[in-house]
Amino acid sequence: MLLVPLLFIILIVWAFVFLLRPTQSNPPGNTNFISVSNKPIEILNERYAKGEITEEEYLKVKRNLL
Repeated sequence: MLLVPLLFIILIVWAFVFLLRPTQSNPPGNTNFISVSNKPIEILNERYAKGEITEEEYLKVKRNLL
């Protein structure tokens, strides 16, 4: 008698967990995207550290951001 409501509750909890889990659309190590949570200065620092921009470009953009 209690088995059906218990299974229903378990199904609802499973559905919430399944729907709210993070997706794997951008796996770790994939650098072809920019996370929305990154602030502009963090992105600038990352690009400079990777060698994508020169020191001159870095300083110019940093002055504009700050």
